[in-house]
Amino acid sequence: MLGMIRVLTMQDKAAIDLHGRVIEQHYGLPVTSVCIPDQPKGIYDDITDREAVPKIVLAAQQLVEQGCTSIGISCAADPALEETRQAVSVPVYGAGSCAALLALTSASRVGVLTILEEAPPLIRRILGDSYIGTERPIGVQTTLDLNTPQGKEAAMAAALRLQEKGAEVIVLACTGFVTMNFAPELERTLGIRAIDPIVALGAAVSVR
Repeated sequence: MLGMIRVLTMQDKAAIDLHGRVIEQHYGLPVTSVCIPDQPKGIYDDITDREAVPKIVLAAQQLVEQGCTSIGISCAADPALEETRQAVSVPVYGAGSCAALLALTSASRVGVLTILEEAPPLIRRILGDSYIGTERPIGVQTTLDLNTPQGKEAAMAAALRLQEKGAEVIVLACTGFVTMNFAPELERTLGIRAIDPIVALGAAVSVR
């Protein structure tokens, strides 16, 4: 059982379970999902990242107590990844690092699409010399902004800028792109491979 930790506070169970269902559909893995409290806009800067760390660690510990044999952090910035690995005795996967590693299996020029000012540090470090740049959708500050018609249009324009820079594959460095099912649309529109971070996390868990 994979325990999925959502870093956006939600009340609707179907919304909380959405990323877990993506993994279940792709890989047939059983997933139980929870969200951390008091983060109504998710993680979008250093402050909200720091605030989330103890909440993620506690959620992981509780999921392990409930019988989960692995943990997934549904955020491409991989918040609390090392802290959680130190706190529990099961494998812990970060969506961002899984996406970056998967990107390197198919391309040597990788662009990063994110809602942050810069590419998440772990993604940047993993990509190394294959990293060609980061783009952020204009006008998008949080994952809530992303999942709007204007946010989707801005995200596609940002992806096009990465393609024009020479990206052969694009890492979607925000799990909000998963919620809006953006990877297939990007691939259809631009003809470039897009790495969905939750699909990448599921791939990593499935080959244990």
